[in-house]
Amino acid sequence: LHKRKERYTSQTCPVCGAKKNVRGRMYRCSCGYTQHRDIHGAANLLSKVLYENRIQSLPFEIQKPTYLRIA
Repeated sequence: LHKRKERYTSQTCPVCGAKKNVRGRMYRCSCGYTQHRDIHGAANLLSKVLYENRIQSLPFEIQKPTYLRIA
């Protein structure tokens, strides 16, 4: 178990390091990186654990979630 602060995890681009305020459900950076806001924040938090508090690109791709609806 690793304890990390989630400061800036939803605002920082893991590709170019730019910080921006997030509006809407998608995080879009001017460098071209785009991801669902919740997945983006979770991936950046994982990055802080793996890379000793640094936010950077992960060595794998995170897929968009699939939502299921009860019929």
